[in-house]
Amino acid sequence: MSPIHPLVFVSALAWNLTNALCLSGWLAGYGPTTVYDWAGRLYWIQAGLVIWGWALLGNIFHDDDLREIRRSALRRQKERAKKDNKPIDGVQKLYMMPKNGLFHYVLFPHYLCEWIEWLGFWMIGGWNCTPARSFLINEISTMLPRALQGRRWYIQKFGKDKVGNRKAVIPGLI
Repeated sequence: MSPIHPLVFVSALAWNLTNALCLSGWLAGYGPTTVYDWAGRLYWIQAGLVIWGWALLGNIFHDDDLREIRRSALRRQKERAKKDNKPIDGVQKLYMMPKNGLFHYVLFPHYLCEWIEWLGFWMIGGWNCTPARSFLINEISTMLPRALQGRRWYIQKFGKDKVGNRKAVIPGLI
């Protein structure tokens, strides 16, 4: 992994603790609390759980696919060092175009899956679940510019021909 600035780490920690506090407060006392509040919501909750679950699996799959590129590079470097009888100074960064799953259509499918995951959570908590809605909006507003910049980086690194028609994060749109 690349080094991370302590301020980024502290900011991420603060954001996640705040989000957890908001979500738990909503679910424990400010959201639907009585049987009557939950009445008629069973199908929305079930649909939200299915959407959340599949998106979580998609997120895990695509993140693991990206990590496997680095793991395979490390294995090759270890084999080469063992063969040459030299120590490894550190993992050399390797950049490749991922090809599995939704990587066929977009360059950042793990972002898309994360958004869909939180959409499912929002459905479970109810459309009035302000913390889930806020989290989803904040994720999109911070991750979308990164995905667009990342697409420009992929084009610069690998060329327009290699990137092809792949969009940044939403197939066929963005």
